[in-house]
Order: sequence, then C-alpha cells, then structure tokens
Amino acid sequence: MDTNEIAVDIVLIPPAEVLQFAIGINKTFPDTVAENYVLDAKICIPHITLLMGLITKDELPEVSRKLDALAKKFSVLNLTIIHTKSSTHPDGKTLSSLEIEKTPELQKLHETICDEMSSIFTYDGVEKEMFHTPPRVNEVPMFWVSGFAKTSVREKYKPHISLGVGEPKQEITPVQFTASKIALCHLGNYCTCRNVLWSASLS
Repeated sequence: MDTNEIAVDIVLIPPAEVLQFAIGINKTFPDTVAENYVLDAKICIPHITLLMGLITKDELPEVSRKLDALAKKFSVLNLTIIHTKSSTHPDGKTLSSLEIEKTPELQKLHETICDEMSSIFTYDGVEKEMFHTPPRVNEVPMFWVSGFAKTSVREKYKPHISLGVGEPKQEITPVQFTASKIALCHLGNYCTCRNVLWSASLS
C-alpha cells in the first residue's frame, strides 16, 4: 500500500445558513455522538460532493492548481434542496441526506471536474489508513470511495448533503441557496469532510 495516498473529496461548501440547517437536523439524531458523526462547520463539514477518489500527497499542488483554474471559469451556483432522503444500509443503519436539484450548471461543474481529474484520481486499493482520523474509520467509506467512479459520476451523479445516521422527523419545504465555495477535503469516516486542504470562491 502507498501510504502517501489519501482519500479526498472535491466539494461545494454551502453558505452558513444551509450549514446550520444541516447541523440542526444532525443534532436531532440519537446516534450522532455514538457514531462520531457530529456535523459542524469546521471539522465535520456539511457539503455537496462533486468528485471523490484517491490522490497522493505529492499530487496536491497539481490538483489545487487545476481547481484554481476551474474556480475562475465557473460562476456561483443557484441551488435548491428539494427534499430529504433516508436509506437503510446492509448494517441496518439508516443514513439520511438533503437531496439537491441537479441543475445543468451543477452537472457541468461535476463533469468538468471528472474530466480534469481523470488522469489523477484513482480508486483501487482503498485502505483505512488513507482517511483522516480520529474518529476511527469503519468499512463504509472504503466501500463508497472504491465504488464512486462506477456508481456516482456523470449521468449517475446525485448531488446531496449527507446528514448522518438517523432519520429526520419532519418533511422539509424546498430551500433555495447560492453555493460559491469550492474545496478539496481529506475524507474521514462515512466520507465526512474532516480537513480542508484547499478552497476558493467561484467567480
């Protein structure tokens, strides 16, 4: 195993009011603390994934340079949270998310990033040591990262903000917001964004 490799996520970080909205729902989940899935605005950041994968630490400058150039080409995005979604996983745990409307602009940003990172991001040999700790990492993020290129890109891309282990008690009405911050994050357990490695504002 190349211990130089890390699991990363290129993400949109929502504005403060949406961060607090997601954090507030996460706080209502009874297993949040036990699962070490306590969302906050600094070390477990609610986000919209654009592309996950493995890179080497040596590739960080190249990835950052490519993302800097991309950020200058794309305008801020007007997005809408359309509803919550919950699904029960094979281990019996229910994970929930805020589903985001897939606009043409968001899809174009996602696909452009896929193109730009196709020669850098890899998906084989995912190990727990590639993730940010603490908290300790279970099998879930390894499974998600290794399968991401097959299950979640291009026409299969499903933008969302993960809320954690639990189920929201009430339905939500659509929430419109503007996303202007793009970031590269080191992933932790449940593919949470634990450490921001690079960030910039869209033009």
